[in-house]
Amino acid sequence: ELTSLPDTIGNLSSLTYLYLGNNKLSSLPERIGDLKSLQTLDLGFNSLTSLPETIGNLTSLKELGLYGNQLTSLPESIANLTSLQTLRLNDNQLTSLPETIGNLKSLQKLWLIDNNLMSLPDASKQWLKDLKKNGCSVIN
Repeated sequence: ELTSLPDTIGNLSSLTYLYLGNNKLSSLPERIGDLKSLQTLDLGFNSLTSLPETIGNLTSLKELGLYGNQLTSLPESIANLTSLQTLRLNDNQLTSLPETIGNLKSLQKLWLIDNNLMSLPDASKQWLKDLKKNGCSVIN
């Protein structure tokens, strides 16, 4: 089981799929944001407590699996993932979503179950309604 990733992971600029599930990662290196070709990133069932702002550099990303971690918040830069179609945030400790999450216009599936969300930002309420109207499955 992996407990960390080397900074050199950022050198894999042509990588399109990365599965790192079921490890013991507690953080990600900043250079994860250099994986510009990445379309699928699965980090499910690790021990992540936060994400680097550079996650927002993964603008080709279509699927992001962050389920089964210990995330309490998401970086504002998540809003830059405008190609994202599936976002799995279930089974974390999220208490809120960033205001900027409404920028994820391509989203088709959003998993939020088993978190500690007390409320949603005003901007995200309309965003969620729009997502549902456009056929997005919001699993909450």
